Parts: sequence; C-alpha cells; structure tokens
Amino acid sequence: MAGSGRFDYLDGIRAVAIAAVLGLHWFSWYVPLFHGGSVGVDVFFVLSGFIITTMLWRTPVSGGWVRGWGAFLRRRVARLYPALLGLVAGCVVLYAVLPGSSDGPDGPLEVAARGLLALTQASSAWAAGQDGSLWLPGLEPFGQTWSLAVEWYFYLLWPLGVLLARARGWPAMRLARASLVLAAAAYLLSLPLGTFVFYFGPSARSAELLVGASLALRFAAHGYPDRPARHGTLAAGAALAAVTAYAVLGRDGHDLLYRYVGVPVAVLATVVLIHTGYASSEGPVHRLLGHRWMAAVGRHSYSLYLWHIVPFLLLQDVALPKPVLGLLAVTAAVAATVLSYRLLERPFLRPRSDVLRPASPHARVTAAR
Repeated sequence: MAGSGRFDYLDGIRAVAIAAVLGLHWFSWYVPLFHGGSVGVDVFFVLSGFIITTMLWRTPVSGGWVRGWGAFLRRRVARLYPALLGLVAGCVVLYAVLPGSSDGPDGPLEVAARGLLALTQASSAWAAGQDGSLWLPGLEPFGQTWSLAVEWYFYLLWPLGVLLARARGWPAMRLARASLVLAAAAYLLSLPLGTFVFYFGPSARSAELLVGASLALRFAAHGYPDRPARHGTLAAGAALAAVTAYAVLGRDGHDLLYRYVGVPVAVLATVVLIHTGYASSEGPVHRLLGHRWMAAVGRHSYSLYLWHIVPFLLLQDVALPKPVLGLLAVTAAVAATVLSYRLLERPFLRPRSDVLRPASPHARVTAAR
C-alpha cells in the first residue's frame, strides 16, 4: 500500500527482482558479470504465488467457487493484458518505422504474428520445444512473455484448488502443507529435464509459485511476525545479500549451478524477505526495500519487464559506440515503461488493501470461512 511501507515493501522486493533481470539483459552484454540475473524471475514467481494466494484465500466469494474462479481470471486479464497489448501494438509500429536488428523479425507483419503468439500465452509451450540460447530469438521482441505464459498455467489451475478447499472447509494450514509437498515434487521432478524445459516450462516454475502460496496460507493460519527478532533482521540481510551475490557472480540458466544453487537461493531468500518484512516496519532491510524509490521501481516492474529489451533489439545494429547505444536504449526503455504504466497499468489497478493488509486473528478466521 503506497505510503504505508507495507506494500511498498513488497514492491521493493519486485524492484530487487527486476534489477536482477536488467543486470542480465542489459549489463552482462558489456561486463563479465550479472549472468546470474536469471534469479530475478524466480523471485518474481515466489512473490506472485504469495500475493495471488493471499488474495484468493481472503477475497469474499459469492455465487460459488466457479464464479469466484471466473472473477479471478477476469481481474487477471484486466491487470495484465492492457500493457501487453500496448507492447504488441507499440512494437508493430516501431518495427514499421525503424529498420530493426538484422536477426530480428522482417517487418511489422512478422512482428504482429509473433505478438499474437505472445497474446495467446503460447510462448512457454513453444519455447520448451526449441534449441538455442535462453533468450528466445524466434519470439523477438516478445521473448520475455514466456514468464506470463507460465503464470497463466498457475492462474488456470491453482485458484480452482484454493477455492474448492475454501468451499469444503479446509483449514489454511492443511492446504499450505499440500502446496509445499507439491512444490517439492515439482522441483525434484524437474531437475532431470533439459535446459529449455526446466527454464521455460511450467513444472519448475510451479514449484516456485507454490512455495509462495504455502507461505501465504501459513500466514493465514498462524499470523504474521510483526516484530521480527534480531535473528530475523539478520536473516533478511543475509537473504538480500545472497540474491544480490548470485545475480552478480552466478551463472545463467544454461548452467547446472542455476538449477541446483541459484533457484534454491532465490526461493529461500524471497521467503525470508517476505516472512521477516510483510507485517513489520522495522529493520534496515525493510527500510531499504520500503523506500519510496525502491517501491516506485517495483510498481513499474511489469511494464519495465515488458519493454526493457525492445530498444536494445532495435538499436543493436546501429553504428554507434556501445556505451552510447546502451544509454539510448536505457532511456527509451524507461520512457516506454513510464508511458505504459501510466496509460495502460494504473487505470486498471484496483485497491488491494482489503485483501493484502495483514489481518487480525479474528479477520483471518472470518476470511477463511
């Protein structure tokens, strides 16, 4: 919630995630660092699972679980698709006006065809059957939309389980344990998979989403630590340091280090950051991540994620020094991000304080009924 420090803090975690992604897609082109920025996506998934499940468990449902599921999907479409449509339309125009990169799509018609693939959320399934780099050259300039496709698998299935559990009177902790078991199984079964399927497919990512979901349900059952002990403050600092260190010094999704070290580090660190800071306003990590500048970056993170790579693709063949090209691309990405957020995100955002604010024990019991 802007100004409260509480939801600013969650937006601050988003800022950490997008910073890691930007390090990978921007700075690793120029310096031999930031290849571990892939963990930013893992942080996003855990946080998304936490927020979505918190809203699902605590939002009043009228008309049965089917209507509740339909209402949830409509809210997700209204939240995500305006900015995504803006990306597709904007790229069609840009590729019609500008020459584009030599290895990119040939003109606006091909851009539109690739944009349709992104809009139908088929990009993750398409990517899982491909060979090549962990950037999706066959989907440029929409390669980043693979993560939205993965989330839609979660949106279509997990809300049904949560709403059915609520309808049948399951206690939150019972579903929390079930989601944690499913998360462990999904991760372990994904470890033998090939690089592309592990990275882009829904199985390993579902594990991350379900870990966040389990934490949300645990909070619903047992409450929130509103005054973290000294060891909690230290744990938050260690978690933030671990994610940062891997993002800067680690390896990307091609390397086995990512799936065996990077993913567990990112998932555990995100859980620690949420657990120690969700209902608290104490400690240096909370003050850092809850700072208004960090929160502002986090609130813009969806539009920034959509647009961050497009100017680099369009400008990479321009005959200018790399630092100049980088500065131009970053400036263009920031401008597109601000326009997208103000025109295509903010008008569709609805207040979430009714379902996201940490509640009293009585309110938690009432919400779960």
